[in-house]
Amino acid sequence: MFRHCSAWWFFLVSCSLTAQEEKPFAIRFQKYLKGDVTFIANSIVGKKSGKNANEAYDKTGSNAKLNDQVAMVYIDVDTDETTFSSSTATLKPIHEKDQIVFAGLYWSATLPEKERVLDKHPLTQIQLKTPAYDNYFTIQGEMVYDSNENPKHKVNAPYVCFANVTEFVQKNPWGAYTVANIQASQEKIEGGSAGGWVLYVVYQSDAETDHYISLYDGFSYIYNKPVDLVFKDFKTPTTGKITPKLTMATLEGDLNIEGDNLRINTPGTAKWSYLNTPLRSGQNVFNSRITMFQQDFMEREPASLNTLGYDVFLEKIQFKDQSFVAIDQVNLKISSVGDKFYVTNVGFSIEVDETFAKEKALALQPQTTVKTTAIETPKVVLESPKPTVVSKETPNTPTISKTETPTKLITLSGRLAKEIKTYLFDATVAPEGYYIIANAYQNKAFAEDFAKKLTSKKLRPYIYKNPDNQLHYLSLQRYATQEEVEKAYFSNINNSYFQEYWIAKIQHTGKALTTTYKDKARSEKEIGTIKVNSTSTLKKGYYLVANVFEIPSNASNYLDFLRKKGFTPQSFINPINQYHYTYLAYYTDLATAKTDYFSNFNNRFFDNYWLMEVVVE
Repeated sequence: MFRHCSAWWFFLVSCSLTAQEEKPFAIRFQKYLKGDVTFIANSIVGKKSGKNANEAYDKTGSNAKLNDQVAMVYIDVDTDETTFSSSTATLKPIHEKDQIVFAGLYWSATLPEKERVLDKHPLTQIQLKTPAYDNYFTIQGEMVYDSNENPKHKVNAPYVCFANVTEFVQKNPWGAYTVANIQASQEKIEGGSAGGWVLYVVYQSDAETDHYISLYDGFSYIYNKPVDLVFKDFKTPTTGKITPKLTMATLEGDLNIEGDNLRINTPGTAKWSYLNTPLRSGQNVFNSRITMFQQDFMEREPASLNTLGYDVFLEKIQFKDQSFVAIDQVNLKISSVGDKFYVTNVGFSIEVDETFAKEKALALQPQTTVKTTAIETPKVVLESPKPTVVSKETPNTPTISKTETPTKLITLSGRLAKEIKTYLFDATVAPEGYYIIANAYQNKAFAEDFAKKLTSKKLRPYIYKNPDNQLHYLSLQRYATQEEVEKAYFSNINNSYFQEYWIAKIQHTGKALTTTYKDKARSEKEIGTIKVNSTSTLKKGYYLVANVFEIPSNASNYLDFLRKKGFTPQSFINPINQYHYTYLAYYTDLATAKTDYFSNFNNRFFDNYWLMEVVVE
């Protein structure tokens, strides 16, 4: 009989789960005020040059090395023998009489267990020197997330820590800050060494208009599946120019690995706009740079143009065809089909209506730093806390909608099931079949370079260009059937490849449907589940799904193809991953759905399909 599952099974099934957000993003600070946010930051490891990495690394062309191709060592710019790592950056006022409201210091790095010396140097304890203090003093922070216990990240084991340093910064804000004794991996490790720190500063100034400012921290692994963030609880003016600002800090955003992007839209706007600046292209946003408003942030030592894996930016969100006037929500989508990286910080600032700001500021008094409850869902709604004073004994933890997450993790001995994406291509693009994809690149040379490094004879690298997004996909192996590719997927391609990958099914346009099940009985399979809230337009019930498409035009073409074959198919968009699901029929009862499933849709459809249940919570 059919069985329902909360962790979906591997037969082209998707559901409202994610294995990417190891530590869901939570509010660290937010406020309504006349002011804004800025930052200073620097890396803590770099390319070895002599005894250290104090010399700036400025290669940014296609010949620039990745951090797993060079020997990485600590940056140590001070002359203090008590520190093993140190780098500096200078904080300058934006306006003449800026007042510091909040200062949050974050540090993060890759650090495998074998390199950790926690008995002498706890990860949460570092040294700080500020303009107000001539000597170092100890900062005892808190661990935001440590992936050392997560089998998926055991190889490089990144971590991120936080400390509220507002009182130290307020005493004399402007000048040089030195952060020391941050631990990070050395030399060469799989995936590369990376590490750095960022000091986020919120300031108040009469020269600014009313703003809503919110800072979040967490830990999210970005690859293949997008992560969605929703910024809410503000109201912008009905006139004038509105310019939101976005800041993010990440680990392992490589310069010469492309395919990563940020997309933004607002309610009622179907189009997603890509963040694209002269220093951060639309398909390589996270590229080992520290930038502010489309310029490299150079007030630091060393001031490397290529940090080899540590990435921070603060950018204005400006699009010609998108207005932010009279809105109360901004949606952000972070995704990648090429580079693999970790997001640790997200910050958002936007002009708000003056009356709205005053009401909110009054409701939130007295202001206290707040962290929300962990949210285990790929869509995180980031809202303000209730206007309640937070005590040390009973923290204010407003709960936001919650869904289940899978407990299965990708390890060397087993992988978490993922949906298979179908692509409709002309025969000139690539042969039909099932491809295990390692990466996708905007620059074909990078794909070819990666393919040359694959030494296993069990792998047969193949590169094809997707005409819909112009990316070059690097396949590790191609298989004729779904059964073959599933076996290879779960066996790490016969124990020959242990990094991330996913499956793409290539189907040629206009080709006849396969007859796989004409002479073969269909087997029992798990019923996948998509969980939606009561406001969703997706109907509760069962769907006989024939394909899943990432590209909307592919879904439309497939629907037209089925209609020409005499079917009456429809489609829906999964609100969790935004993929297009094409289905043959919809059912309100499971018995009828199972009858059609086992009968090959009344002896009419002999290709692959499966049952999907939509549950309204």
